[in-house]
Amino acid sequence: MSMWPASRLTGQLVAVAAMLLATPPAAFAQSPPSQREAFEQGKTLGRTGNAAARGTISGSTAQSTVPSYSTNPPETSYFGSPGLGSQAAARASACASGAAADPSCTAVQFSQTNPSQRPSFSIAPTDPLLTRGRAITADPQAIAGNIAGTYSGCAVQTVTTPDRFETAICHQYRTLETLTCDKVLIVTPIQTPGCSAGQFLTRVTADPCPACIDYLAFDFSCGTNSYTMHVFTIDKGSGQVYMDLGSQDVPGSLNTQIPQTPGPSRIDGFFCYQTYYSQSCAGPNCTIGAWFYNPCQGTSYYGANTFAMPTTVSFSDTWDNQCATLEARSQ
Repeated sequence: MSMWPASRLTGQLVAVAAMLLATPPAAFAQSPPSQREAFEQGKTLGRTGNAAARGTISGSTAQSTVPSYSTNPPETSYFGSPGLGSQAAARASACASGAAADPSCTAVQFSQTNPSQRPSFSIAPTDPLLTRGRAITADPQAIAGNIAGTYSGCAVQTVTTPDRFETAICHQYRTLETLTCDKVLIVTPIQTPGCSAGQFLTRVTADPCPACIDYLAFDFSCGTNSYTMHVFTIDKGSGQVYMDLGSQDVPGSLNTQIPQTPGPSRIDGFFCYQTYYSQSCAGPNCTIGAWFYNPCQGTSYYGANTFAMPTTVSFSDTWDNQCATLEARSQ
């Protein structure tokens, strides 16, 4: 569309040239101007024509003088389209039956019909145009001659560019970021069988004489590295100690198997007895059995009791370090 104002301006310049040609020969009877004078006259004429033409192509005059002129042509919507094939086909179809006076349709019809009207021909690889061009490209000096020998004004020169030094600075850095992690202390309690000196373990009782006023009792307590076995009788009515038969440290420890082993004994003119004990353990429990034997009368009594083994607690500390990866990055 922008070609039409240029065509109208060309027409005006042609009209001006026609008027100049129509000027009677008498106007040029005088001597022709010099080259400088002709140049100045041309400049003056150009300025005059420029001022006259500017008014016809500035402002809104183009809309009234150029056919089908528009400040917002529909083709502006094509900008940015991935392809123009469908738009071009639609325009060619519209112009096939459109008015011949539409300049844009004239151009479209020309582009559609001209290829079939122009003569077609093919150029073979052996065509002189191609063979001659290849010969020139292969050896230009054989065709154009040695330029350095033909033109004395040419000289071969070697130009050396001095070294250029450049300082480049590279910055390598790590962006700051805030990360959190956990170090978890895992405390695991470990229970092992054990007791402190003097800690009571169990009482074993036996009632060898239901008609008697007392019955036998055996108390077992922890010693330093042994058991303390205390033998006595208990008054059935008051529950108090009726007769103390003595205490003795005997071999023993938790979670061990102890066969029948002697405990406190006394045989004299007033007392006649011997005691024994044993221990068996299974899982967290132990059973202590106790015997009371009277060798003077040839009698023996037995009792047993099961107790839960006391334990001592120790702790095992383990760290779950979830920060190992971040700590490795900081090194």
